[in-house]
Order: sequence, then C-alpha cells, then structure tokens
Amino acid sequence: MIGGDRYDVLKFSDTRVAVSIADVVGKGLPAALLMSNLQAAVRAFATSTAAPHDVCGSVNRLLCRNIASGKFVTFCYTVIDLEEGQIAYANAGHNPPIIVRASGQIDRLATTGLVLGVSSDWTYTTGVAPFGPGDRLVCFTNGMTEANSAAEEEFGEDRLAQLAADAPVGSTETLADTLTAAVIAWTDGQAQDDATLIIVERSPV
Repeated sequence: MIGGDRYDVLKFSDTRVAVSIADVVGKGLPAALLMSNLQAAVRAFATSTAAPHDVCGSVNRLLCRNIASGKFVTFCYTVIDLEEGQIAYANAGHNPPIIVRASGQIDRLATTGLVLGVSSDWTYTTGVAPFGPGDRLVCFTNGMTEANSAAEEEFGEDRLAQLAADAPVGSTETLADTLTAAVIAWTDGQAQDDATLIIVERSPV
C-alpha cells in the first residue's frame, strides 16, 4: 500500500534525537511521490546543528519549486534533547503533537508557521517545550483524529489526548496499541485515510 503520510527518526547522539511527521494533501501514488521527495529533503537539511525553523524553511523552499498547484504538506519537526530536558520544534500547519506530562497534564506543540509548499518566502519560528522524566510525546496525522464513526462523528484530538493521559508511564507500546484499537473500533474497522502514530517517552528515572 502507498499513501501520503510520512515519519522519520534521526539519532544525533545518545541524548539527542529528531522526530518528524508529515501529511500531504491527496492520496495514492501522487501523494506518495511527493512524500518521498519530502523525506529526501528532510534527511538532507536535518543536521545535528540545524534549528527546527531552518529545517522547515529549507524544506519548504525546495518543495515550492517542485510541488503541483493546489498541493501542500503539513509537517512537524521536533528535536528532543535529554540533556537540556526540552523539545525544540517547528510545526508547519500539522496537527499539534501532544505532550502528556508525568503529572497527567496535556500540552500541545502549536503551529509555528504555514503548511509547506505554499509560500517560498515564509519565515518559520522554533518553539520550545520542557520534556521531563516520564513525559510522553504523541505525534499523529489526521487519519487518527478525523476518523468518523457510523454517526459521522470525528474521533477528535481531545479523545486521543485523554486516552494518552489515562495510560500509565512506562507503557508506550501498550498506549500505541490502545490508541490504534480505539480508532479502529470508532470506525467499525473502516479505514478512511492514512493514519500514523509516533510515541516517544522519556524514562521516569
């Protein structure tokens, strides 16, 4: 199967890693081809010293030269630094990833710029959020949250966030299975769009 979702993980050191997630408008082969170009661009620009807003800006300028009219990509690039205890990120119109604190508090990595592929001169910014012991980062595409029930009700970001907050620390794989199963049950097993989920948890000790 092919589609328009994309994710990647880049390890810069034992304490520093980049996680990115993206979703291209459209489906099938055209979306998959655009996403393959995006992945190559991210790999080229996402160096260990590159700030998230610079990665977004460089990828955006490249896409704007090659993307078809009417197409665009939502994209979020995060750098998790355990020594600094923080996440630095740039969110180009993507569903805001969720940080579930060890305390159960829920924070979101809000948009810091326009979707990719629309404006080549757009300037992105980098946001920073703390990432402490026991905190979890949950990244997802709209195939998770916009999945409709038989009654045409969306699964929704709030429902996903609450399920993540209810899961105990140290259960990342179980949480991924729980969220996936919840979406499948919500749609009665009828897949409606590409759906991608990434969960990163910092050890509580």
